Amino acid sequence: MRNEASLLNFLPILICFLLLFLSVPSYSDSEKNTIQMLIMHQIPYGFKDKNNEKTGVLYDILNQIIKKSNMNKSIRIVPPKRLVSMMQDNKVCTIVANTPDIKIFDLIEPVGFKLTAGILPAIGITLDSYSSLKNKVIAVPLGIIFDEKFHRDTTLTKVRPPHYINAIKMLKRGRVDAVAGALLTLKYIAKKQGMNLASFTKPLILAQTELYFVCTTDLDKDNRKRLKNAVIELKLNETIKKIFIKYFGI
Repeated sequence: MRNEASLLNFLPILICFLLLFLSVPSYSDSEKNTIQMLIMHQIPYGFKDKNNEKTGVLYDILNQIIKKSNMNKSIRIVPPKRLVSMMQDNKVCTIVANTPDIKIFDLIEPVGFKLTAGILPAIGITLDSYSSLKNKVIAVPLGIIFDEKFHRDTTLTKVRPPHYINAIKMLKRGRVDAVAGALLTLKYIAKKQGMNLASFTKPLILAQTELYFVCTTDLDKDNRKRLKNAVIELKLNETIKKIFIKYFGI
């Protein structure tokens, strides 16, 4: 249960972060024996744009990894529940944050980017220490667990919207004082909702973790080497860096 929760909490951003689910559906033998490239369905990691085209920062990076490794694979954008269950019983590769509980997977290579998570406050709200969270109403999307102290703290006032976008909308409407999660992801979604940096004050950072390209441990050595080398080359030629700049402006 803990492995599934942590993997789901940190994919994205976040990505990446993941949700805890219990059920594990069954799949055909052909699906189990084929290497599958997956990205979690979550803005801005993997989603469809207004033209119904697949896009997203992690989707774009994985697409470049596939091309560079000369693997004839397509990327599936799947709900978090399906992603976690498939990684338990299939040959799967994806991009997740490096946390202690994903050590059961093969961390092929870091992609060269760290996700920072914490609490993003509305304008006028000052969070200069953990104690300043007292008496604040904080939107924590369901399943988001990035700091054990914060997660277990029952003295804080937390509300549980289903997704990041719902949390941002609550902040925009003044229903909460702050939102918890991956900071770049929160700011990206806020921008899409017509908000800007002037809508927030300095965030309280609680966690930082590195993104990794990972696969299930049953990946054969040849494909593992090809994929690892592809990630390394994409870092060296700054392709991955340019993708992050495209989405996050950093």
